[in-house]
Amino acid sequence: MENEIQIFEDKPDVDELKHEFERAKTNLSIYMDKAEDAREIRFNERAGKTGDGKKSGPEAFPWDGASDLDPNVINPLIDGDVATLTQALSQANLVAAPIESGDIASAKLVTEFLRWRMGTMDELMRESAIGANYLLQNGLTFFGTYWKQEKTRKFEPINLEQIAQQSPELAMAIQDPEMKEGVEEMFYPLFPNLKKRRVKKMLNELRKNGETEIPTEKVIVNRPAVKAYELGRELIVDSNTIELESARAIHCIHYYSPEALKQKVNEGWDEAWIDEAIEKAKDFYEEENYSDSMMNYDYGSNYASQHYEGLIRVVTTYRKELDEDDVPVVTKTCWMDEMDEAGFHKPIDYDEGRYPFVCITRENLNHRLLDSRGYPELLKSYELAVKAEFDSRRDRASMSTMPPVEFVTGRRPERLGPGAQLAVRRRGEVGFMEIPRYSQASMEVEMQIRGLANRITGRATSAEDAVEANVLKQHLVNCWLSGWKELLKRVWCLDRTYSGPMIWFRVTNNDQGAQLILDETAELYDFNITWNSMNQDEEKVIQKLDTVGKLMASYDRSGQARYDVYLRKVLEAIDPNLASQLIMPQQEATDKEIKETSADIAKIASGQVVNAPQEGVNAQLRMQVLQSYIQGTPEVPATDVQERMQTDENFAKRIQTYVGQLDMMQEQQKNALIGQLGTAPGNVPGTSMAA
Repeated sequence: MENEIQIFEDKPDVDELKHEFERAKTNLSIYMDKAEDAREIRFNERAGKTGDGKKSGPEAFPWDGASDLDPNVINPLIDGDVATLTQALSQANLVAAPIESGDIASAKLVTEFLRWRMGTMDELMRESAIGANYLLQNGLTFFGTYWKQEKTRKFEPINLEQIAQQSPELAMAIQDPEMKEGVEEMFYPLFPNLKKRRVKKMLNELRKNGETEIPTEKVIVNRPAVKAYELGRELIVDSNTIELESARAIHCIHYYSPEALKQKVNEGWDEAWIDEAIEKAKDFYEEENYSDSMMNYDYGSNYASQHYEGLIRVVTTYRKELDEDDVPVVTKTCWMDEMDEAGFHKPIDYDEGRYPFVCITRENLNHRLLDSRGYPELLKSYELAVKAEFDSRRDRASMSTMPPVEFVTGRRPERLGPGAQLAVRRRGEVGFMEIPRYSQASMEVEMQIRGLANRITGRATSAEDAVEANVLKQHLVNCWLSGWKELLKRVWCLDRTYSGPMIWFRVTNNDQGAQLILDETAELYDFNITWNSMNQDEEKVIQKLDTVGKLMASYDRSGQARYDVYLRKVLEAIDPNLASQLIMPQQEATDKEIKETSADIAKIASGQVVNAPQEGVNAQLRMQVLQSYIQGTPEVPATDVQERMQTDENFAKRIQTYVGQLDMMQEQQKNALIGQLGTAPGNVPGTSMAA
C-alpha cells in the first residue's frame, strides 16, 4: 500500500493515517536511540549519577565514593554556537532578490517589509534558539510555519438609541411587549456563538434599563509564526526520507487544553468532533515511547518523562496527494488515536505543493537527512576522555589526603587523624600505604583534548588554524541561514495569502502594495540572508573598517563614499547603543547648526562678542545662515541690519569677528585638501573614465 498513489478525497482514511504514523515512528527508533545518547552525553546523564559527584553502590568503580564529575566539554560548545546562530539570524543582511527584471523596483519594498515582519514575530528568537539546540545536539532541526491568529472577547455597552440609529424597526420591536418572542428569534442569528440564555438577558436589560453589553471579538494577533520541532517527539517523518519535500507524509504531535481545542472551531475544525475528543481523551499522555521489541527511547533514570496531564493529544498529518486533475496538493488532517474520524481535513491554501516545514542539517555527508551528526556524536570519546582525567585527579587528591593505612593484622587503630594517639609495640606497625605519583601530563592531556574539540567545532586554537576555524564557523552559519532563507519564502507566502494589502501599505507607505501582495508574480523573489562570522571579533571588525576608511579616502574620486554611513558602522562595531546616542540624523544635524548659529547672532546683536565653535562645525552652513541674516529675503530685506552695521561700529566688528573665524575654518579645510593633492584644488572634479 505504501507504493500506491495518494489521491485526495473529501473524507480521509484515518486508519491509514494511523498506520503511516506508527510505521514512520517505528523506522525512527534507531535515530531516537542515537538522539537519546546525544542528549545524555551532552548533559552528563548516566546511570547511578548522584548529586554529590561521587559514585556509590556495590558496582561503583574503582571504589565506592570515587569521583564522578561532569567534564562539560560538549555543552559549552553547543551553548556558544547557539548564541552565534541566533545572533547571525538577528543581525543578518536580508535582501529580496528579484527573479525577473520587472520586479527590481519592488524588491527593495519586499526587503523592507520582511525585515519589519521578522521584528513582529515575538517567538522568533526563542524558537530559533530551540531549533539551534536541536541542530547542534542532534545534527538536524525542523521549523514549521503557520498563520497565527488570536482573538479575545470583550463586552461593549450599547443602548436603544444606538440600535435605533442602525435599525429603528428593531428598536421599536424590542420595546413592544407583544413582540417578545419575535425579537428573540431575530436576535439569535446575530449572536450565533452565544447561549440563548445570554441573548434573553441582553433583551431584558434593553427593555428594563435601555442599555446592555454586547460581546464583540477583537483580533489581537494576526501574523505568520514559526515553531521549532524536535524529530521523534514533536515531528515524525520516515527515516528513509532523502529530502523533506520528498516525504510522503509529515506528522506533528500537539497537545491542546480543552479550552484551546474549542477555539479551533474558528479555524474550521468540526465542533462535534472537538466535543467528542474532549470526552474521549485520556487523563494524561506521556512523551513518545516505543515498544520493548524496538530500541527503547526514554530519558534515563535521572530525567523525568514529560507527562501532559489535562491535555489532549492531536496528531496533524501533512500529506502529498494528487487531486482529481492530477495537481499536487498538500493536505492537512487532524486526528487522534481515540477516534475514527478526522476533526479537520483540507488542502492548505498557501504555497501550493510544498510542505510548511524546513529541515536544516549541520552537515551534508550524503543525501540522507538523518545521517547528519551533532556535536555529541562527534565528541563523545573526547568527553569521556576528559572525564577520565577529571576523575583520576580528584581520586588521587582523595588518596593523598587520606591514603590507605597499613597495620598489623589484629591490631587495627581505633582512631586516625590529627592528634590521634596510637598504641604500638614498635615503630612502623602503623603507616600510610604508598600511592601512585602525580603526573603533570594529566592536565596537558586534558587541554589537548579540549583543543581538539575546539578545532572540530570551528574555534581557533592558534594563529595557524584561525583561518580554517573561521571557514568552519562560516560554513555552519551558512547552513543555518540557508534554511531560514526557505523559511522566509514560506512567511512571504503566508503574508500574501492572509495579511492583505492594508498591512503592506501601513509598513511601506507605498500605493502599489495591493499589486505586490496580490499579484501572482509576487512570489518571484529569492531571499538572500547572509552574515559574516568574523563580525563576532570586535577588534578584527574595527581593523577591517579602518582599512575600508583608508581606501575610501584614497580612491573615492567621484565623491561616492558615504562617510556618514561609515561613521555609524564604526561606532556600531564598537557599541550599537553608542551609535544611536552619538550620531544624529542629517536633518537633525542641519537644524542644530541653524539653531546654534541663530542663537549666536542673537548674542552678537545684544552686545556680546561670540566665538564660533571649534569642533564638529559645519562652517559653510553657518556662513550661509549669517549671510541670510545680513541680506534678508526678497520679500523682507534686512535693511535694518545693514543700516546698523554702517552706523554701529562695534556691532559690525562683532559680526566680522564671527565671520573671520568661520573663514579660517574653511581655509584650514582647504589647506588640508591641498596637502593631499599637492596643489590648490580646482572647482571642477577631474575626469575618471573606465578603461
